[in-house]
Parts: sequence; structure tokens; C-alpha cells
Amino acid sequence: MREKRIVIIGMGTAAAGAAAAVNHTNPSAEVSIIEKRNYEMYSPCGMPFAFEEKLGFESLRQDFPSKGSKTKVYLNTKAVKIDPNKKELSIENLQGQRTLGYDSLIIATGARPLIPPITNIKKFLGSYAHTVSSLEDVSLLYKIKSQASKVSIIGAGAIGMEFAVAMKKQGLEVMVLEMMGQVLPSLIDKDMARHAQEYLEGEGISVLTNSRVEEVTGKDNIEGITIGEETHETDLVVLGCGTIPNIEWVKESGVSYNKNGIITNSTMMTNIKGVYAAGDCVETHNALTKKRCRSVLAVPARKQGRVAGINAAGGRAVYSGTLTTFISVLGDYAVGSTGLTTEQAHEEGHELLMQKIRGQNKPEWYPGHKDLIVKLIADKKGNLLGGQVFGEKIAVKNRIDIISSYLSTKGTLADMVNGELAYCPDVASIPDPLTTAVDFMLRRVKK
Repeated sequence: MREKRIVIIGMGTAAAGAAAAVNHTNPSAEVSIIEKRNYEMYSPCGMPFAFEEKLGFESLRQDFPSKGSKTKVYLNTKAVKIDPNKKELSIENLQGQRTLGYDSLIIATGARPLIPPITNIKKFLGSYAHTVSSLEDVSLLYKIKSQASKVSIIGAGAIGMEFAVAMKKQGLEVMVLEMMGQVLPSLIDKDMARHAQEYLEGEGISVLTNSRVEEVTGKDNIEGITIGEETHETDLVVLGCGTIPNIEWVKESGVSYNKNGIITNSTMMTNIKGVYAAGDCVETHNALTKKRCRSVLAVPARKQGRVAGINAAGGRAVYSGTLTTFISVLGDYAVGSTGLTTEQAHEEGHELLMQKIRGQNKPEWYPGHKDLIVKLIADKKGNLLGGQVFGEKIAVKNRIDIISSYLSTKGTLADMVNGELAYCPDVASIPDPLTTAVDFMLRRVKK
């Protein structure tokens, strides 16, 4: 009897999760992995830190970690077309076109950078205007950084802010421009965003919100950017304006999609039987509201890939949705969030309890203590809805993970106060700011 044939398109985080799950679920399956690059895998989340010189760019490249004994990798190869009737994938490389038969197909093609409609921007792309969506983009930007003195980063999402810090540490004069009214829009509340913005400004980085860039000016090189009637001098532009699903090639194959990406069900299967999708190229759903949404985070991508891989290999698994749990590191500080923001919770019709506590990651009497600001969001019955943290980076990571764990099990404020946090003055304060926030909120819970 012929072994099950599984084809995976892409070698990113979702694909790694899928391949690992296939190997565990059905070790005898024949797995073919298609990748358009000439190397296997790299870590996009590490790129700002390589630019900052915390590590070398070569460290970002890794061997694909999930290859089994029956795995075949096709590099320098792109997927061209799916024929769902014949269960064949057309691929193309230097040797020409051919087809691969499959029993299950997993699409994990990721996303590509969004180029905003700024006048003249395309004229300078690759020379004086750069995206930061690939290792090649950022390596080139690093090589030419000495040719610039003033850089304008368009977009104050996590990637834009991390590159702002990295480029400032490389001696560049940095300005961040965001068309929305706060940094990290839609990810955290405005009052928490203010702390992150103040940190950037304290590091000497200019931040302009409510600032839509309309034009880049210059003849042979960029000389400035125009916002309304004002022009700001700059000689380098970095685009951190987000991404769009990389799904152009599947649109003729009958796979259903929308602006968020490929549409899947809870098993990560598309509308075509045996064809799955995972990662930045798919539309997913919020674990709390159940609303359809887009996620571009590594952990949800890995989990989606795992579910797709198990089901493609003959097992049974369901993806429960994303809590949008994220952390963005800015030097020694970080900002993170999980669950619903205040605005999202209001949209869901919740009567809200909110508590914000300013504390430290260590006792005030202990050397090296830093700020730690915790904000919790719950309903008036004491059901936890979300949390946001700003402060020393390791402390932020720990508290966000704790909040996320309670959210994932539908925990309440009462559950949290009954929990037990570890204490040692070298790594925590007592009471912990998280515990204090819960205590204050419980006093206002409706009995």
C-alpha cells in the first residue's frame, strides 16, 4: 500500500509546526517541502536585533528543524498552481515545471510587505526606501546604513518600533511616523501606548502620531517626507506598514480567500478537501470573541501549522483561535499584551473593570529595579478579558505569559488571586504588581 503523500509549501514557522506534526502523527508519510528561497529557514523576529548587532545575520539562518527520514526539500522552487481534481501541485524551478502528486497539501506561504500609497515611494524602493520583511531586505539595509544620517520609519507597530531602537543604537537620527493616534494601534490601549512612546522619546527617537506620510521628495535620492503641509528632512525611509497574505498564486485554484487570507475551518482545512493552510497567509479567529481576524504572530502560526499537520497526516486536531499574545522588546524594556483591549471589550458589550498598577520588577530597596506597569481588563462578574504590561523586558514576558495562561483556561480574577507566584528579590517584588491589580479589581466585582 502506498504511503500517504503530503506536500508543504513554505519553510517558515507554520511549515515547521506542520512538518513536525506530520512526522509525529504519521512517520511513514512521504513529505515534500517547497521553498522559493535558496536556503531553508530564518528567524524574521531576530532581524531588528541582528541590525542592532546583538547577533550576526548569519545566526538568523537555520536548518529546517522538522525533516523526517522521508522528507524531500525543493529549494529555489515556487508553487505555481493547485489542481484539486487531480490532487497535483505544479512547481517551477531552474529545471523547469513539473507536478507533485499529493494526498494532503498544506499552504504556508506567509505574507509580503504592504507598500502604502505614498507618492514617489516605488521610485526609491530598494535604494533609499526599504521594507524589513525578509532577511535580504534587512541585510541590505544594514550594509548601507552608513550612507544615511536621518531615517524615517513609517509605521509604529512592533516591527517599526524595534527597528527604531536598533537604528538609533547604530547612530542614526530616527523618526517614527504613525497615521493612527498612538503607537502599537489596535494592540494595546492608548494609555499603555503612551508609556512605550515616552520610552522611545527618552532614547532620543522622535515619534509623530496622527501623521500620514503623503509623499517622499527628492530627485535622485530621498530628501524629505511630506505630512500635510509640512516636510521633514530625511535620507532613508523604512516601511513598517504591515503585511498582506502571500496568496496571489492560489487565487486561480479554487481556494476560498478574503482580505485576511485563505479561509479555513477549525481543522485548518480550506474549502477544498485535503488542502490545508496555516500561518500569516490565513484568516483565523479570536479565541475570546470568535470573530474572524488576521494574525501575523509566530506562536499562533506554529499552532496552526501543528493542527494542519496532524489533520493532513490522518490525525484529529482543532485550532482554538488566537489570544493575540505578543511582546515587543525595546532595549531593556518591553511592551506586551494578551486578550482583548479596552476598545475590543467595549465592542463586545462587556461592562468593564480595569485596573492599572505601577510597580517594579524588583523591590525598591534592591539594586537594579526597573518600572513594571500592569493593566488588567475584566468584566464586572470577574471574568478576565485581557492584560497589558510595560516595563523591564523579562518581567513583562513573565506577566504576559501568566495572564495568557489564565485567559486560555477561561480563568477569573478569583482564580488569579488564588494562584501563587514565586518570589525572590532578585527577580520579583512582593506583592507583585499583577497580584495587586487583581486584589483591587476583586473589591469591585459584582457579588
